Amino acid sequence: MGHGEEAPRRRVILLCSPCMGHLIPLVELARRLVADHGLAATLLFATATATPSDEYLAVAAAVPDGVDLVTLPGPAADALPPSASVRERVAHAVVSSVPRARHVALSLAASAPIAALVIDVAFTPARGIATELGVPVYMFFTSPYTVLSLLLHLPELDATITGEYRDATEPIRLPGCRLIAASDLPSPMLADRNSEVYAKFLHGAKECRKVDGFLVNTFLELEPAVVDSSISGLERPVHALGPLVWTRPAAADKDHECMRWLDRQPPESVVYVSLGSGGTLTWQQTAELALGLEMSQHRFIWVIKRPNDDPLGCGSFFGARNIGADEDLDFLPGGFVERTRGVGLFVSSWAPQTAILSHPSIGCFVTHCGWNSVLEGLLNGVPLVAWPLYAEQRINASMLEGQLGVAARVKLSNGGLVLKQEVAGTIKCAMKNGGAETLRKKIRKLKDKAVHALTPAGSSGHALAEVSNLWKPGT
Repeated sequence: MGHGEEAPRRRVILLCSPCMGHLIPLVELARRLVADHGLAATLLFATATATPSDEYLAVAAAVPDGVDLVTLPGPAADALPPSASVRERVAHAVVSSVPRARHVALSLAASAPIAALVIDVAFTPARGIATELGVPVYMFFTSPYTVLSLLLHLPELDATITGEYRDATEPIRLPGCRLIAASDLPSPMLADRNSEVYAKFLHGAKECRKVDGFLVNTFLELEPAVVDSSISGLERPVHALGPLVWTRPAAADKDHECMRWLDRQPPESVVYVSLGSGGTLTWQQTAELALGLEMSQHRFIWVIKRPNDDPLGCGSFFGARNIGADEDLDFLPGGFVERTRGVGLFVSSWAPQTAILSHPSIGCFVTHCGWNSVLEGLLNGVPLVAWPLYAEQRINASMLEGQLGVAARVKLSNGGLVLKQEVAGTIKCAMKNGGAETLRKKIRKLKDKAVHALTPAGSSGHALAEVSNLWKPGT
């Protein structure tokens, strides 16, 4: 190296499965490693579809300077039958992309030292790349620590609990974490334990243990149990780095039609309804939600999708088909659009969620309890209406309602629907003048703690500095 030349920055390679909910916090983690800790970062995203979704394009357009985002080509369109589940499609896309990820990683290693490989929970098949590079592999876990603890304890739960988990009368106890009711367990644990779905979930849980450490998108003040990182007797460090959320500059979104509409509404008067990029409702449930919004007599912004009869509620996991400008909202109850004109606003494509949540007109957030949405709600101090749909969302909802007291949770009828009266009543509980003051006080206290956690003096800022120093020699 010539005199005065700087040594190339050590590079972290991050691997993301085709889950939009994983990509957003991984981009933010990469941004912080580059901007605050002097590392370089390349983020590889495995795609499961031939054409990228609007959500992916929105994130890709806002990737910060210094972070290289590389899209790994998806598998052939006919590689799996149309009936394949989301889990199967994610797993297939990951396995298909490992050779390409290895090729990119080895090319990068030829030009600068690699500090670490960071994978998400679905990318465990790529662990061998870290072995080949001679670097540590860390898992970035995009859900709460409580869910990670459940996964890491699953092999011993499997060995000690008899019968089906769904029939258990006692909740599951994890060290330091809130009890988990059987009805709130992730759907693969509610399946028959002799089924292929459960067997694959258990195998995945065992694979999670084979990493050098965990980075979790949470913070100590939210989940104090994360302090005890000796999970299941495994000597694996756990670092709480959150809340890592979308940090696209607000200026980029100020001209979106919904921001202009919000500017005209009174403070804390609008219900924001968004069930995530992957969440979908059936025709009947969509109608109940619409009528419940009308019955609540509050203004609303609804990020709306065409109904989908996917039984798990994740029919748009790989991107929704946007409702075109010339299409009717013909799936909504007759007369609903006319009756709510001026009171409600429908957003039928990607919405600038962080900008919306930070707007003073927002009074509450009806959310599917995906962890990114939860953290964005917390960081903006907005009371939550918890409407969990799939994955670990029921555990998240239980934590928000029962442990933290920052959410009102909808209840299902005997027919498995959230009825319009329940929608209206729960919204009223979370809105101003409807008994929401307690929710509001608690979530604003938590917001202050979340904001502080991310500062250099905060718990998450300190944890990220600690991890970065492990990855840089001589510090």
